[in-house]
Amino acid sequence: MSRAWPVRDLSADAPLDANARKIIDVRVAEFSSHAAQVEDASSEALHDLRIAAKRLRYTLELFADLLGKRGEAQVKRLKAIQDELGQLHNHDVQIALIAAELRALTTEEMAQAENGELPATSRNDPRPGLLALLAQEHVGRRQRHAAFVELWQRFAEEGFAKDLSALSAPPRRSRKRSKPGGSKDKVAA
Repeated sequence: MSRAWPVRDLSADAPLDANARKIIDVRVAEFSSHAAQVEDASSEALHDLRIAAKRLRYTLELFADLLGKRGEAQVKRLKAIQDELGQLHNHDVQIALIAAELRALTTEEMAQAENGELPATSRNDPRPGLLALLAQEHVGRRQRHAAFVELWQRFAEEGFAKDLSALSAPPRRSRKRSKPGGSKDKVAA
């Protein structure tokens, strides 16, 4: 599992929003560094992405009052990503459990053979059912990975990376500017 990237240059004397932007910037960069792994179906690469998504989501939730609606929208996207990656992880866990059980059954039969015993075959042999279940989990995992890639691509097309990066940018402030006639308008800085 990848370690959280350290956040440097935080200051107890700095305003909360300045420190929050630094933390968010690092968590966004950490999350974004895993983007190339989206198409990689390996469980380790996707697990690291899931953990980075979790760190970023919790950070955005921590600073929700500072981020407002634009932060809420990104939290919803991150939740969707985490849900998809969580489903993938569930398949990985099931695959590992089934494979371990199949190995244990085979190991037991090998031990019997090593002792000169003929392994007992039975109508109650669980292996055919376990193999069918294993195949089903692999198919389900491939489908879930395809759904995740589709979700990621949709978010990318919607500007997800840009929207995340914008969260660490200083907020745009309004200021009043005098018009030639003496009236004042609000103008974005």
